[in-house]
Amino acid sequence: MRATPESSGVRTEIEVANTYERDATYSVQISIADGEGWTAYNRFWLQDVPPGKTGRDDAVIGSEDMGPVPQIPKIYVDEFTPIVDR
Repeated sequence: MRATPESSGVRTEIEVANTYERDATYSVQISIADGEGWTAYNRFWLQDVPPGKTGRDDAVIGSEDMGPVPQIPKIYVDEFTPIVDR
């Protein structure tokens, strides 16, 4: 995971390697915070990641309305749920 401050929020990049023998979908909820009250949340759905491959996604999280964008954002994984095809 990577979090990069931008003018309109924090660009967050996520990747998950599928170590299962079947396609898998991953639900990953994260929060980005500065430790001083600024906190934003997002859920990523990495769908149908083939075995041995890596699923990737990115999004800008948060907004200018929340106050100054954190310059040293911290990433927290709040939930990680793999769903494996049967």
